[in-house]
Amino acid sequence: MLLAVTFVAGCAYSPSTVSGQILDARNNLKDYALVSCLIAVDPDSELAEDLKFTKRALSFMGKGNYQIVQNEQTFETKTDPYTEAVSFLMNEANRSIGHMKDGLSSKTYGCFEAARSDVFKEFIADQDEFIVD
Repeated sequence: MLLAVTFVAGCAYSPSTVSGQILDARNNLKDYALVSCLIAVDPDSELAEDLKFTKRALSFMGKGNYQIVQNEQTFETKTDPYTEAVSFLMNEANRSIGHMKDGLSSKTYGCFEAARSDVFKEFIADQDEFIVD
């Protein structure tokens, strides 16, 4: 009996109970932050120029799913999940720079490592309250 109760309670909190809309929104926000990180590696490259279009498409004014909260009187931004996700990922990426055997380093590696980290996934999940239906 205890085993069955534990199993059912565990299922109630599994990631599979999150709706498809929320998972899509989370993935878009993660992609937005990752693209921003990759642009920062070499902002003047042709690849960065192309990635900027992707970033725009994933943003709030593109196809984004997250609401940016502003003060109604001053229009000052209170909460911007996009900016906060980029900042969070960039901080994590700076700690995860890939160092090669020959002494060179890869900032791109840091972007991917940070984007796959559990701490970043938790941060993204914390942004669910700003998803626009």
